[in-house]
Amino acid sequence: MGRQTVSLPEDGDHAEISRLLEETFPKMEYLCGGWLLHKATGGSGRRKLTVIPPETEGYSVKTLKAVSGGGKSTFYIVPLQETLDTSPLPPDSQHFSKMPKKLCYQCNEVMPLQMLAVHINTCKGKFSPDETDDEESELCIVKSKCKVICPICTKDFPEDEITVHASLCGDSFQCMVPEENDQTTCTPTQTSVCTTDSVEDVLRCLEQQVETTTEFKLCVDREDLPDRGILQWQRKKSASPTSVLRVVFIGEAGVDTGALRKEFLSDMISGIESRFFEGPENKGKNPKYSLTDLDNENFRTVGEIIAVSLAQGGPSPAFFKEWCYNFLCSGEVDFSCLSKEDVADVESSLLISKVEDAADIQSLMLWADEIVTCGYTNQIKMDSKESMIRAIVLHSTTRLIPMLQQLRKGMELYGLVNLMAVNPEACHSLFVPGKILKPDADFIMMSCQPHFSEKGTSRERTERKIINFLHDFLQEIEASEKTSETFSNITDGNTGGAGGEKSESLAVQHVLQWMTGQSHVPILPDEKRHFKITCKFDHECKERLGDHSICYPVVSACTCTVTFPVQHLDTYTMFKTIMSAAVRYGGGFHRV
Repeated sequence: MGRQTVSLPEDGDHAEISRLLEETFPKMEYLCGGWLLHKATGGSGRRKLTVIPPETEGYSVKTLKAVSGGGKSTFYIVPLQETLDTSPLPPDSQHFSKMPKKLCYQCNEVMPLQMLAVHINTCKGKFSPDETDDEESELCIVKSKCKVICPICTKDFPEDEITVHASLCGDSFQCMVPEENDQTTCTPTQTSVCTTDSVEDVLRCLEQQVETTTEFKLCVDREDLPDRGILQWQRKKSASPTSVLRVVFIGEAGVDTGALRKEFLSDMISGIESRFFEGPENKGKNPKYSLTDLDNENFRTVGEIIAVSLAQGGPSPAFFKEWCYNFLCSGEVDFSCLSKEDVADVESSLLISKVEDAADIQSLMLWADEIVTCGYTNQIKMDSKESMIRAIVLHSTTRLIPMLQQLRKGMELYGLVNLMAVNPEACHSLFVPGKILKPDADFIMMSCQPHFSEKGTSRERTERKIINFLHDFLQEIEASEKTSETFSNITDGNTGGAGGEKSESLAVQHVLQWMTGQSHVPILPDEKRHFKITCKFDHECKERLGDHSICYPVVSACTCTVTFPVQHLDTYTMFKTIMSAAVRYGGGFHRV
């Protein structure tokens, strides 16, 4: 709509501001889906738009004057649910009524000076009826002589530019290698394939498949994930999950500009791991054997959510066992590679342990019914233990094939399954534990950018003390995580490798999710390079709010900013108590 200067009355409210904006920008008159004002921040060629939060009754001139430095900043109008029409206004539009106008000598049209400067470079004048056909034919001849079709991408380019373009165009396309029996030739429509030599290539390729012109909106209750999220996902028939995901948490005022989506995907992937998979931590898991979830097509929805998470900045599902990942890539099971380490359910793991520990035929016969149920049909005897264990392993794993098939069907979204089939090595670390780094204390602290007061002041010393408290707090959580993990591994070893339920305890990834909305370390190099957490300090909460006993840190996950209430964090004990409560119970997006 262009840049305009709008004069606002000192006592103007939201209605007055809206009216004046509609008069200045006529296209806003037909904007029914709401809008918010944004402000540009940053520099050095990278300017990031941040939302200006409205008050309870909307925007006021007083608020806008405060955030604009006395009216010196430029605001941007961003629609919430619609796309503004950006086509040029006609020369006789009311929008140009106050602008000086002049006549174009070639076409005799009157238009504003700003438009005339551009118009005269393209104006061809008005043709008389008897000249039109001849001149149009001449123009067509000129065009046919000047334009050449690129044989790779089939687009038109000027004759003097086609040589340079063709040398670069070939680098951006990769011809698919035909199979031995395939006699078809490689055509331009077959060559538009992403190169997937690394994890970064895979994620970028998936990101390019997201339909950015439409939205897939979900309204969910954060207290009932992942089941409620899956149900709402399945009921959303009016849109496709290939579109940009937008999330609203019921009872929260947050507007999804990316942080809500990342928090939703983080909670969903974590919930999916505990709800639909079983096995020891950090050793890979199998899908749970659930015909009810299979019948409800829940595993297909899980596959779609996994694809969306990888394509739209969520965490990777790095919790699959190796044989499960190989099946997702190829659609087949290599039975010769299955072993008792691939068993994850408690019943089968315990049965394997009982068969191994049986000292005589009498103790082995105690488990004869369970062994036969697993498909073992030979005679039960002491020297057949390996065959019996083999039958248990095959029974425990092969019954999960329908779940994996349905999961694979859902992961066809964005062509993820095809990417995995073409280059399983590049996708391996996204699904199998081992290479994806989990957030730790050092990662968070290196991402923090504190806004300290003037150097040498008492305020600066207090602020540095709080940052040190944060470092100590994160390191203490990290140490307790390692202790719990060691205890969990000992417990898993005593139960034959089957993972049990873990009590929910505070982890470093919970602190990261509380601060930023995401619980994972960014994978893409450019995303990781620009990932920062801004730390601010509030020294006047008691002067502003009056006498009170406690304040909690305030987080803006959309901008990755946390503000610490300095006057309530005098000691590490107070800091730990307040931070623990904030992280555990303050995860909602209740501020706009």
